[in-house]
Amino acid sequence: MRILLTFWLVLFLAAPFLRAESNPTASDKLVDRIIQREREVARSFERFHPIVETYVQVMSSRQNELTLSYDRYFVSLAEFAGGLRALRFKSRHMQIWREIGDYSDSLKPTSLEYNPSGFVAMAYPDPSTFDLKHYRFQYLTTESLGQVRCLVFQVTPSAMRKSGLFQGRIWVEDRNLTIVRFNGVYKGSNVTSKYFHFDSWRVEAQPGLWVPAAIYSQETGLPCCGMWKFNWTKIRFKAQTRFWGYSLHLPEANKESTEILDDPSATFREVSTHAGAINPIDRQQSWQRQAEDNVSDRLERVGLLSPPGEVEKVLQTVVNNIEEANNLSIEPQVRCRVLLTSNLESAVVGHTIVLSRGLIDVLPDEASLAAVLAHDLALVTFEDRNVTNYFWADQLLFDQRDVTRKLRFVPSAELEERAFSLAQEWMSNSPYKDSLDSVTQFIVELRSRSPHIHRLLKPNIGDSLYQTLGAGHIPPRNLAPNVTTRVPALPLGSRIGIDPWTGRTTLLKVAGNTVHSKSDDMPFEVTPFFLNLRRLGDSATSEVSSFVPLKE
Repeated sequence: MRILLTFWLVLFLAAPFLRAESNPTASDKLVDRIIQREREVARSFERFHPIVETYVQVMSSRQNELTLSYDRYFVSLAEFAGGLRALRFKSRHMQIWREIGDYSDSLKPTSLEYNPSGFVAMAYPDPSTFDLKHYRFQYLTTESLGQVRCLVFQVTPSAMRKSGLFQGRIWVEDRNLTIVRFNGVYKGSNVTSKYFHFDSWRVEAQPGLWVPAAIYSQETGLPCCGMWKFNWTKIRFKAQTRFWGYSLHLPEANKESTEILDDPSATFREVSTHAGAINPIDRQQSWQRQAEDNVSDRLERVGLLSPPGEVEKVLQTVVNNIEEANNLSIEPQVRCRVLLTSNLESAVVGHTIVLSRGLIDVLPDEASLAAVLAHDLALVTFEDRNVTNYFWADQLLFDQRDVTRKLRFVPSAELEERAFSLAQEWMSNSPYKDSLDSVTQFIVELRSRSPHIHRLLKPNIGDSLYQTLGAGHIPPRNLAPNVTTRVPALPLGSRIGIDPWTGRTTLLKVAGNTVHSKSDDMPFEVTPFFLNLRRLGDSATSEVSSFVPLKE
């Protein structure tokens, strides 16, 4: 009798589950639509080859506190078709020396090397087996990510296969059921490969087209083992991966090379001609200007230079302030552009000053920005005419991934010294003369952190910020920063936002931050993303402002 009662009790409790398996519920149908939408999104990615940049900061543990040890940097072309890959831009130096430099730290038993293609793979929760056969979906809640309302699901593997299946949460926008964020890890790390926790974000680049934009990944104590790495070695790192340049018109095998693309968003350049004779000085300036335009156009077409916009206007204003305060009259007019990479670098191309996004990101105030621009403005006045070589069109005919190998704009040591002295003089006469202490504090912080951010300070096409600000001139006795409530330098990503489709930059508002404790002080460091998602066409409050300093 007891056995019979037990049988009916088990049958009664199992009935709902049996009905759920035989008759799909509304939730199952919703999940089916999400899965189908993810397959459509994955297919749409295959035609794109955006720029992908990953910056890794490797940490070490000392007295239960994580400190920055060394860093890694990769800039590549992302391949979504035929396997997820990152095709790295070619190094300026011989391949063997690049390999030695990149992997020297890997010889230590406390480190391992990072594959940029692994970070590209984090653009998908699962590129091949994201379905109800392999996963269980549990609805959790509704949440807004910025201006986009999302359904949140817990996703766990249900298949026997252990390796490479996603486990975590997904955020699904409520109109087309597109996954716009997923946070978790691929399960199944082993001796030969490791899977890291990540938080992956997509943004709407075109109506209904959500593309990978930013990924934050981190581990604080993942066991590492191998042939000669001991089990007690831990993997500790944090990394940012960014995608941009989806609208780049790259050559494809099924298109003729002479195809003319009608892009209404493309910039129209008007070239004026003169009916009369031009004097020799004007001819020389025109020659130089054309060379500058050729370089800028090439960098913009390969996706490394932002189209001119609001950030460039802010940089131009600071340059004008320095010129007016020092009664400078520079012809032709100095122009400013933004390199989209994270490296802390700047370049002077004739009368065009190029600052990297990462450099602008970490500057705490306008005075520090002025110090960088004053140095580069001094280089402009020295009239280095090597740039005129790029007047010849054939000098810029090379593969996209060869850009960082072919283009190089670094002044001589003599010009660096002259520019450093002249910039100090101009800053003393500028509107920023009362803020020079914050500039010094920033340089001291840069000098003290430089051994641990070697890759970040290694330029792609120009000169390192370390050289530009003369950080090597700081006496060792002055390397201890003064105790202050002001942040000496900002984390990466504090100033500049990037439109993944066009590569256009915006200058973000920075709320007044005060260092309350040592843990709040994160100069030059990688931090998590939290994007303010919005739909194209929806009205939104502008986040663009002037170069706002941090409040004390």
